[in-house]
Amino acid sequence: MSHYFCFSFMVLSEPFSDYPDVFISIFSETMKGVVEGQCGQQNALVGLANTFGTSNQRVGPSNAASSLLPSSSLGEQMANEFLRQKANTMAPTSFSMKSMQNNLPQASASSSMAGNWVQEFQPRQNQLASQWTQQFTSAQTSQGLESAWRQAMPLTSSTSSTAPQDSSMWSSEYLDTIDTSLQQSSGSSAWADDFLNQQDNAGMENTWKDSTQMFENRWEEIKREMEKEETMQNPANYIYQESNPYLSSSDALLEGDMLMRSGDIGNAMLAYEAAVQKDPQDARAWCKLGLAHAENEKDQLAMQAFNKCLQIDAGNKEALLALSVSQANEGMENEALHQLDKWMSSYLGSNTTQVTTTPPMYSSFLDNETFNRVEARFLDAARQQGATPDPDLQNALGVLYNLNRNFARAVDSLKLAISRNPGDARLWNRLGATMANGDRTAEAISAYREALKLYPTYVRARYNLGISCMQLSSYDEALKHFLSALELQKGGNEASSIWSTMRSAAIRTSNVPESLLRAVETRDLAAVKASLV
Repeated sequence: MSHYFCFSFMVLSEPFSDYPDVFISIFSETMKGVVEGQCGQQNALVGLANTFGTSNQRVGPSNAASSLLPSSSLGEQMANEFLRQKANTMAPTSFSMKSMQNNLPQASASSSMAGNWVQEFQPRQNQLASQWTQQFTSAQTSQGLESAWRQAMPLTSSTSSTAPQDSSMWSSEYLDTIDTSLQQSSGSSAWADDFLNQQDNAGMENTWKDSTQMFENRWEEIKREMEKEETMQNPANYIYQESNPYLSSSDALLEGDMLMRSGDIGNAMLAYEAAVQKDPQDARAWCKLGLAHAENEKDQLAMQAFNKCLQIDAGNKEALLALSVSQANEGMENEALHQLDKWMSSYLGSNTTQVTTTPPMYSSFLDNETFNRVEARFLDAARQQGATPDPDLQNALGVLYNLNRNFARAVDSLKLAISRNPGDARLWNRLGATMANGDRTAEAISAYREALKLYPTYVRARYNLGISCMQLSSYDEALKHFLSALELQKGGNEASSIWSTMRSAAIRTSNVPESLLRAVETRDLAAVKASLV
């Protein structure tokens, strides 16, 4: 008969590897008897498995069989009872969704209310949208945007019912409708007019009017200045000085030459004016009058006199060259180039009236094409002179190269002219101005001093010397030279351009007296002299 082995497993509270080696050895020997057979016999577990696998064993023993077995413990009895109950239970059938759906609870009252609300709200929503669209569109043609908005707002809370309308208009169609209504509405125009009126009240229109008026005033001022320049250059508009004592002179032109040599420019100008008043067709007198104005630092009056001289004698080389210099001083470079072209024709013995080159409009940009042509004429004439340069031609070349800012060549030409005529104060002053424009200020001062040695009352040379002192930051010295130039200048020096340059020097002077600044601003010559002493 087989042996029944009854054993129980101990509950290990710790990992098996953590127990002592003695315990592990005893446990292994005990289990060895269970799983291994004795004397080559089949072990107990294997035999039990074979019997269970070959017999038609039920889940539990029958009652008859149980009565023959020895009584078991209470735990075994309860386990057997549990197994019998499980054996009598039917296996569950397959899952049925239909049966589960039938067992689900019906929809609640809240769900029913929500469905009813949706059904009621949808028609109301369409109705409100249609009404709002209709009211808004009609408002554009009657009362404007603002009134339409005020009328549309109450519709969101109103409970009145109207016939439902289609509200499924596409956005593009809707915008087209609104654009059309806006174009046809008078309300939108009124809104724009109101906006402009408000801006006018805020001052925008007044600002625009003020800016326009300021622009027009400035334009009129520029036009007056241009007209004044044209008037000043017109020989017919030359204004003579009053109370001229030389009108009774028998030879006013000769007296004028004597006064110029003595350095009395003011009286020399009066004598020349008397000469041209006695004989308006005296080209020489007009030319000398122009030279006196130029040396007195008044190019506008000088140009009037030179133009009058050229109307009488179109080939007067002295007047043509002097007019070119005065125009260059006034920034009329292209006009000055045209006069030099005429000068070359007169120098070559040609008729100056055949110089058909039309002088361009007033511009600060030199016509390079015309300049190259005129320069070629001058260089051809200079090459024909050989080793003996003509001072008049070199003087004109110096003026020509000043026009295109080629100061190095201008200096060389003027030095050649001075070497042939060292006693000409005008040449020394022109050389100094060319050197100063070419950033050779120290050499320019030396040239100005040579001019003043030859002609102490030379206003232009004195003024240029003051400008050179400013370039060297010697503002105190510059103020003294400007004062001397103003004292020497004749014929209404209150409007002289020297004052503006003197003001620039005064404000740059360190520790300048307040009285000097006030005197310069008011153009009080006596007060300026008192402040500088």
